Parts: sequence; structure tokens; C-alpha cells
Amino acid sequence: MAEFTRRHFIRAGSITGAIVASGALTSLMAEPNFPASIDTVDLGKTGLKVTRLAMGMGTNGWNHQSNQTRIGMEKFKMMVQAGFDRGIRFLDTADTYGSHPFAKEAIKLMPREQLTVMSKIWTENLDWHPLQPVDQIIERILQELQTDYLDIVLLHCMTKANWTDEKKRFMDGLSEAKSKGLIKKVGFSSHDPGALESGVNHEWPDIVLARINNKQIRMDGTPEKILSLLDIAGLKGKGVIGMKIFGCGGLVKEEERMASLNYVINSKKVHAMTIGFEDATQIHDTVDRLMGIVKAG
Repeated sequence: MAEFTRRHFIRAGSITGAIVASGALTSLMAEPNFPASIDTVDLGKTGLKVTRLAMGMGTNGWNHQSNQTRIGMEKFKMMVQAGFDRGIRFLDTADTYGSHPFAKEAIKLMPREQLTVMSKIWTENLDWHPLQPVDQIIERILQELQTDYLDIVLLHCMTKANWTDEKKRFMDGLSEAKSKGLIKKVGFSSHDPGALESGVNHEWPDIVLARINNKQIRMDGTPEKILSLLDIAGLKGKGVIGMKIFGCGGLVKEEERMASLNYVINSKKVHAMTIGFEDATQIHDTVDRLMGIVKAG
């Protein structure tokens, strides 16, 4: 996989100077030779504009750990900087990942208003993650991230078709935080076909986070079934974010990654996607491939 670093940008700047000196600026503008940046898209009809690609922080995330936190803070910050260099302005974190302190460092690198920050709250009591009232959860997350607001907060990992009834107090709590300006948009992440269908057809969620790839790896149903539900979500104005694009490590070969990206992007049912990167090389490779598909389509 090709890797782009700051040296490439410095070298590109030197080339620009040489071209200007030779009077060939027109050809440079016609054929730019810089690595592509990720583009910005409308997240459905929510009014949010986000980068098409988010930096996921929850690969194998559980017990306040994830692959992204396990690499350590310094390597994490270098990876985030590589993502920012390629235009990524969307951070995907969660309460159970233990990634808020890491996301906090990422937020420090850019003006807050230029970033979309998404977190998720767990709705069951765990020995290592005691359940709190929603207002206390949101207050704690804001403190952990050192931010005044969250762009998106999701109910994390809905697995029952009746979650829209069972989790009503959590939904009401997030709606109250939204009314206070602490959250811009609310929604859910799905790990069950019935849960996805219920959420898609309910008026409460602004955002749907769903597992989608072309090989039905770590998914809630067939790709065709999931896309049909995501189509309904989009028609209802909800923002649709795809996850497990690479099957949580199940689609690692070059042709597998490319086929899944093609499938998801060309479906036109997914507005943005989140991928858990573990080094800068993966970021550069994915942005190159993704933007190549977008520009070809």
C-alpha cells in the first residue's frame, strides 16, 4: 500500500515553485499532483455536513480499550494527524472504548467547529462500566473530551426489535440534552436486523449507524436487505453511516477492500462511513481508493 507523508507535501511544494519559475503554472492547475483529500457530504437531511470518512476508534473495542488506544497516545496522535492531512474531520468514539482521552487530544489539533465528534452511550449495566443517568453520562463525556457540545450521540449496539420502547428513557435523556444544545443529533447503532428495521422506521433517530459490506461479514443480514432498510432511512431524511466496511478485519486483501468500498459507495444508500485505522498507511490507502471511486462514479 502506498504511503504518503509530510515529505510528499514538502516535495510537492518544491515542484510547484519550479513550475511557477518556468512559467508552466497552467499545466499544474490542470493536472494537480497532490494526494486527494476526502470530500465533505450532507449527512442525509439532518443539516450536518461531514467528511465522507470518519476515523473509528473502536476496533475490537470493549472494557475501555480498543486497538486504537492500545497503540499508545503518541502513535495515535501521529495517526490522527495523518488523517487530518488527508482531510478527515470526523471522529467516531464511544464511552465503552476508553477512547475519549485519545479523542480529546485529536480535538486539540484543530478548531472545534471544523470537526464532527460522534460518541455512543451504553444502555446496560456492566461490572466495568456502571450505568448512570443520561444527563450524568453526557456531562462526563463532555468533560472527558473537553468540549462544550457533541455533534452526534448514539445509543450503542441496539440488539432488540423493541428497543424503541425498551430504551425510551435513554432516548428521552438524549432528546433533553439535544434541546439544551449539548448534542446536535441523536441516533443508534444496530447489531440486529430487527433493531435496525425498528430504528429506521421510528421518528426519533436522526442518525443510523449500520454494518454494511459486500460479503455479509459481521452484518445484521444480507447486504441487499440492509441496503433496502438504509434506503428507507435516507428517504425519511435520516443520516446513514456505514461501519464494518472491511468486515472488522475479515476483508483485508486488496481486492476485498476495493470491492467492499465500491459496493458501499456505489449503492448511494450510505452517506458516510467509519473505519478503524491503526496506522497512517491504512489511512492513505483507504482515502486514495475511496476518492478514486467517488471521482470515477
